[in-house]
This record gives sequence, structure tokens and C-alpha cells, in this order.
Amino acid sequence: MLMEQQLWKSFIAGEKGALKELPRRIAHSWEICYQKEIDPFLTRPEKILSVSELQIVQKQKSKLIQVVEQQIRLFQDKFFLQDYLFILADEHGDILWRSGSYNVQDHANEMYFKEGTNWSETNVGTNAIGIALRTGSGEYVDLKEHYAKASRQWGCVASPIVGSEGQLLGILDISTYHNNSARDGQLLLNVIAQQVANIMIKSSLEKKQELFHYLLSHSQLQQMLICDLDFKIINLPQQYEDRLEQGKDIRKYLGPDTIYNSTEIRYEDQVVGYQIELFNNEDASKDSFYYPGVLTTDENYRQFLHKALKVSKSGLPVHIYGESGSGKEIIAKTVHYNSAVSEGPLITVNCGAVSESLLESELFGYAPGAFTGAALKGSSGKILQANHGTLFLDEVDSMSLKMQTSLLRVLEEQQVTPINGKPLRVSFHLITASNKNLRKIVADGKFREDLFYRIYVCQLEIPPLRARKTDIKQLIQAYCEEKKWQINWQKRIYDFAIRYPWYGNIREFNSFMERVHLFYLNDEPSDEQLHELVESGCVIKKELTPQIASESLVKQHIQAALKNNHYQITKTAKELGISRTTLYRKMKRYSL
Repeated sequence: MLMEQQLWKSFIAGEKGALKELPRRIAHSWEICYQKEIDPFLTRPEKILSVSELQIVQKQKSKLIQVVEQQIRLFQDKFFLQDYLFILADEHGDILWRSGSYNVQDHANEMYFKEGTNWSETNVGTNAIGIALRTGSGEYVDLKEHYAKASRQWGCVASPIVGSEGQLLGILDISTYHNNSARDGQLLLNVIAQQVANIMIKSSLEKKQELFHYLLSHSQLQQMLICDLDFKIINLPQQYEDRLEQGKDIRKYLGPDTIYNSTEIRYEDQVVGYQIELFNNEDASKDSFYYPGVLTTDENYRQFLHKALKVSKSGLPVHIYGESGSGKEIIAKTVHYNSAVSEGPLITVNCGAVSESLLESELFGYAPGAFTGAALKGSSGKILQANHGTLFLDEVDSMSLKMQTSLLRVLEEQQVTPINGKPLRVSFHLITASNKNLRKIVADGKFREDLFYRIYVCQLEIPPLRARKTDIKQLIQAYCEEKKWQINWQKRIYDFAIRYPWYGNIREFNSFMERVHLFYLNDEPSDEQLHELVESGCVIKKELTPQIASESLVKQHIQAALKNNHYQITKTAKELGISRTTLYRKMKRYSL
């Protein structure tokens, strides 16, 4: 063990000869990490999905997650391992699901080894998930074979889940804390991964067969635009042949001006596909439009998305204003992925979640040895990482005047100077966001006027949910589909919800839906009961001393907020509308 530790220290110090002592596949991975400038002292992943991004991916992969959970339960007793976690990552390395003892999960949380974090090789260094993503084969990595320091307390094995056309569906992983017993479970893990793949392939084929059977027995549908469960076009009427393509994802053709209707096709009470009606067909031939949110039917929001599309094509600085919970991150992604730099990186920094001293090094980077505790190879910084891509600065209003001055210099000179480093040329698309009136902050002297004019070129003001209440129907439907929750009283929720202002916007609405799902899974609630659930969430957010909500609801709400914010106290307290001191007190009270 001591020799392995010395090998690692020698290699990160630049002694390439140390690679000769490692297995070839591990040596190759270390070399990749070194070339990609992965920080060997990394304590958490660089890439972490936002809550909304994670929810979108989990919804897309809900069937895979469900099958993995079922198979793990079937085989779990066959694993004779110590302190282990089961992990499911998608084809990009983003963790979608995990299961294991609370004790081991606590250790994993310390290094953000949990849902929403990315464990690709180029993000966190050598690990079984990352190597399996690159090679497409089963892999194992012992404790001291990991590249990043935080991971070197874990042993792990990973096995790919492969679809019918050879496409990677995901990675199944077992990780053990402070021991290498994970290797003992590799053969069984491979069996489970293959079983999951077989079930997924069989399910996909069955759904397609059911859909084709349904189409054959309903001849009128053969003249309709039909998609399978993956939204791939399987029946293309002649009138669409010059605009759409058989086998392609219909969503790439649905721009902000496209008026359409999507109807579920059910066979024996199971959704097997979708019938799509395009009412504004000429727009279907336009360039694809990427929008990761729930598709809208509201005319005002359509106009907003149309403006967002125009702004994204301009390449000009964009400032997004929206109330808390309105979806600023989703709009930032929309602008980026419809811009000329969509092939480049989207680098997100929450200026309000980082202290000023850390924000400087986070944004601008630093040279090797710039300060005590700095990484040996230095850090490129978020601005340089966004080169030829997009830099998204959320809560930009929370920047100190000193940081504003430094950012202004970067924008004016188009170069960034790392701490104790030399100036470097940089080019990126800038998106900023705030839930406060930036003009007022400038007038109050808390934000530089010259920087304001630099970033406030194109403004996008997100309509609050209360201004587009027709979309509540889509939000309810999307939630029920995600949870596989089949109820015949969605209209009751809708009729009630459109009468409420939703000052917390989509975030508040989704929180409300979580409570409805929890307490009325099988029973239809009355309007009074729905009102109590709304009020409990509202009161908790304001005071966290609800008169209507029970103690269990308070605890549940705090737990949800902590999880949504990856247990970051500052962000959680802000979402709940309380101070950090109050949050700590509540966490202690409820043993969270």
C-alpha cells in the first residue's frame, strides 16, 4: 500500500517512469488524466447537474432506473461484500441512482459521489465508471489505482449496459469503501448488467410490436404522424416527407413557433407511442430548437421562447431575469444549445454560492503554487474553461464590486489573467442571471454601471408561472408520467392549481405535486385538502413554523430542499427563505 502511494506521488510530481509499475489499462488512464490536466487533489466532481437537469435525465431514463432497481433487489443477497454502494450512471457518466447503507452513503456524500454528479474519466480521473465509458467493457479499479485523491479510498467495478443496436444505455457499478472487495462481485455484476440489457431490449421490442399491432388495427392512424416511446418517427405521412425524416426524434423539429398536439397511444392500458399533430407545419422544416423544459402551450411563453431563440443566434451578452424557481438554468441551457457555440462547453458558476475569495480562483484560475493549498498544476478557472463556449454566471448581482471590476476587465480586454499567472486570450458567450432588479441595484450603487451596460445587452424576462397557467396542465401530466402515477383526477389538481398564484413558480409547484403524490397516492383529495398542502409549503418557505403543516411535513420539506441543493447550506437556506443559523437549528431539531 505504501509503495502504491509513493507511485502516485511520484507520477503527479511528473515522474512518468512510475507508470511502468501499474497495470497497462490503469497506466493508460493515468496518462489520459495527466494530459487532460485533471486535478489529482480533486475533492469533488467539476461537473454537477442542476436539480432540474437531473430530473430531466432521470425522467428520460426512468425505465432503465426501474429495471436496475428490480434486478439489484433480486441479486443483492448474492453479494458478499463490505461497505458497498450500487451505482447507475448514464452514457455520459452522470449518476442517476444509487443504493447502499446509510453509513457508506455518508462517506460517498463527502466526495459528492451521488445522484447528479459526473464520474467520467475526464471529470474525476481514473475510476471504473469512467474507464468503462471509454472502453465499453467491464472494468475494475482498486483503491490506490484511482487518480484523484478523494477516490483513492474506494474500490470499484463497472459493467456497461448495452442496447440492441450496440448503443450504451448506462454503466452499472459497485463501489466499496476502504476495501477492494468490489472485485469479488464483478462476475455477478456483469450478469446483472446483461440481464438489465436483455429486459430493456425485450421491453423496447414489445412496445414497438404493440404499437405496430395497434396501427394495423386502426387504419385511420396510418395517415397520421406517429412516434414510438423514444419519440422517433415510425410512421411518416406523405405531406411531411419533405420536412421530416423517418426514424428521427420528432422533438428536434418542434421549434418555439410550432403549434402541435401530442396524444398518447395506449394498447391494453399501456402507453406504446404518440400521435403528433402539427398545426403550423411550415415551421417544422426550420432548424432544430433545443429546449429542455416541459413543452408549452401558452402563447406568451411561446413568444418568450421565440425571443430566446433570436437572442441565442445573435451572440450578444444575455441577461436572464426571473423570479425564484422560474427556470433560469433551463433558459441558459436553451440559449447556449441554440447558439453558434453550442458545440463548445457550457460552464456554470453560481456567484451567490461561493465566497469572494474562492470565487476569484474559481473564475480566473491560478498558476502553480499561487497560494498555500493550491493544486501543483494550478487551475485553469471557469472563464478559460468556457473558451469557445458559454459562461453562465447565475446570481451575478451577488458579486462584490472588486469581482465586478475584474470581470469587466476580462470582457473589455478579452483575456483572463489567472492569479500569479500570465494573461491568456479568451472568447466566450456570456449569459448572466438574477432574480433581482439589476437596474435598481445599479441605482443603489451596489453594481457597476459600466459592467451593467456590458452584460445587459439582451434581456430575457421569464414569465412567472402565474402568467402562463395553461402550462400547469403540462406540468401535471409530466409529473405523473415521471412518477408513473396513473390517476383519473388530474383535472381536479389543474382546476385547483390555476386559482393559486405560485409565487415560487415551477419549483413551488413541483414541491406541491410531491406532497400530493406522497399523501394522496391512491385517493383523490378534496379542494380543502389540496389547499392545506399548498399552504403548508407556502408557510414553511416563509417562516418554517407552520400553523397548518405538521412537524413531519416540515422535516420532509427541509429534507427535499437539502437534497435538491446537494446539501449546500447557503443555497438550501436561500430556497427555504430562512437564515443559515435557522436552518442549522432545524437540522439539529429533526436530526437531519
